[in-house]
Amino acid sequence: MKKFLIKILYTVLPIWLILVAVTCYLSLYVLPQVSGDIGRLACIPFGHEYNRMLKEYENKDTLVYTIIQTEEIKSIRTDVLTIGDSFSQQLNVGYQNYLCEKGLQVANIFWRLYGSPIQYAYNLLDQNVIDSTNIKTLVIEMIERDFETKIERFDKDLIEVQRQYSEGGAPSSDSWSLSRARDYLLYQVGWVTPIYKEELDTDLFSSDKPRDLYFFRDDIEMGVSIRNGNKVKQVFDILLEKGEEKGVKVIFLIAADKYDIYQNHIVDNPFPVKTINEDLERIIGENTSLLLTKQCLQPLVDKGEKDIYMFNDTHWSYKACRTVAEELYQRLSQ
Repeated sequence: MKKFLIKILYTVLPIWLILVAVTCYLSLYVLPQVSGDIGRLACIPFGHEYNRMLKEYENKDTLVYTIIQTEEIKSIRTDVLTIGDSFSQQLNVGYQNYLCEKGLQVANIFWRLYGSPIQYAYNLLDQNVIDSTNIKTLVIEMIERDFETKIERFDKDLIEVQRQYSEGGAPSSDSWSLSRARDYLLYQVGWVTPIYKEELDTDLFSSDKPRDLYFFRDDIEMGVSIRNGNKVKQVFDILLEKGEEKGVKVIFLIAADKYDIYQNHIVDNPFPVKTINEDLERIIGENTSLLLTKQCLQPLVDKGEKDIYMFNDTHWSYKACRTVAEELYQRLSQ
């Protein structure tokens, strides 16, 4: 027993003490300076000045109505209903809020009520939960990196279980955690990381490091091109036909990955060229029901416009949301 305890003293205890020390450092000095989903995920202390700068130009009021209970959907009356992922959950700075500023009534279904926006949208139409009596336009928004996975899993005969919203969620980013300290150590030594960092060829962010580009590893690892064009076209047509049957205009809004938008400006880019947007344009053709946000955001980046996406985040800034809303508004008017 004594030998066993001595062995623990010289092996396990030092590791535990290191983790405790790192946990203290992380919780007291790093996490209080974390901001943006990239900062929270990879424990990067970006600070808060960048977010404060953006807030000076953002909308103060949230005009879009958020549906947080499934029972609300059937009774909703609105010009535009949006179903999407985190890009549709930006509230006062989201693209929906800018549509509201143009006089439209817009409601958004909270993304925790479903798994796949496209499957959920089809179910709502097919089950007569939504039709021309309560909405005019249905916008199905999906992030580029998840698009084909959701398409491949789509099934007309599958009824997705409607979830109920509940308070709570992920632990606070400043929580004390040995496992978080372990992850932080792994990120620092470069053994594993959820975030890639590359250098840009020009200043494209209003930060203290305007040429640093941080983006999700999944932007690359979840595919750079369309694998199954036939299934994509098939599902696109199915949703449009179902919308027409119910008297609802359906628009697919594809939110471009951050890497895709900035890939041409990465110095000595070591990653493959991402062509999902170009593939979709080729597969589906010119169609007002397909809004590829890359087409309206890429030109702004190429002109040197800063902060189209946020420096410390994977999402659009208010600039991109306003631009996307303008393009979407034009589609709604056609």
